[in-house]
Amino acid sequence: MNWQKDDIFLSKWLNGELSQEEQRTFEATEEGQDFVRMMKAASLIKPSFYNTGSEFSKLQDRIKSGPQKKQKVIWMMRSFQFAVAASVALIIVVVYLFALGDKTIKTGFSEQEIVLLPDGSEVKLNAASQLSYDAKKWDKQRTLELDGEAFFKVKKGSGFNVKTDNGNVQVLGTSFNVKSRGGMLNVTCYTGKVEVTSQSIIKQLDPGETIRVKNGEMIEFKEIDLQKEPSWTRGVTELENVSLPIVLNELSYVFGLTIQYDDSLDHLMYTGAFPNQQTEVALRLVFEPLNINYSYDPPSKKLVIIGLNR
Repeated sequence: MNWQKDDIFLSKWLNGELSQEEQRTFEATEEGQDFVRMMKAASLIKPSFYNTGSEFSKLQDRIKSGPQKKQKVIWMMRSFQFAVAASVALIIVVVYLFALGDKTIKTGFSEQEIVLLPDGSEVKLNAASQLSYDAKKWDKQRTLELDGEAFFKVKKGSGFNVKTDNGNVQVLGTSFNVKSRGGMLNVTCYTGKVEVTSQSIIKQLDPGETIRVKNGEMIEFKEIDLQKEPSWTRGVTELENVSLPIVLNELSYVFGLTIQYDDSLDHLMYTGAFPNQQTEVALRLVFEPLNINYSYDPPSKKLVIIGLNR
């Protein structure tokens, strides 16, 4: 049984169409346990109440008010095609960077890279991200610029600084995850200590602590249960209490989708997880708990958010 090479295996599992032996065997694997946890998390999400009469009245008011504003459309480039590598359907490229000079590493949609820095520190760069630094000055100044998401394993030594548009992260020797997209900055400390600065915020993180900053303001700080590395390095995207636009952006980064939706659903909040290998399974895990009706065309990778199910 190789569920990764069977396009309909996960659909059968979700629909309860596997034999008892197949189900027990799959759910006993590490990957199967991940999917079981995803489904449990999805079952805890309660869809928003949909008042048909109220929504019809709103529709009548909109019709009377004249032309409606255009729908938001997120245009994404065509995703790259990759072979299966271990349990993750993403290619992992190890890049050795010892030459002097400015270095910039970019990842496309559905792509990850492992970057080995001159001092032996390691960076795992997530999809649709960019990392840059000056290798010539690296011995004296370990400073990088990040746009997107990366997991760092830093060798002990001089100060290590990660700069983003939403704030900076400073460490001496540790492992941590930084995600900077749009106006949001998320930092999680795995080992050692990190210091996060953003406008008027200066916050130190110990292992197991995470911070969320939006437009320079701290909106969340808490302790979490940590695994060895972030879930995205194992091929699973986890999201907690984020709005629908953030979820849609993550889906576009992971799968290279073109997404069309109406901003009337921006208020919906999502907590859950989805696999980075199976587009249609991921869409079901995201949209069914939210009671969202959608259409997806695999050849064109176009996703259209229709609205709430009635």
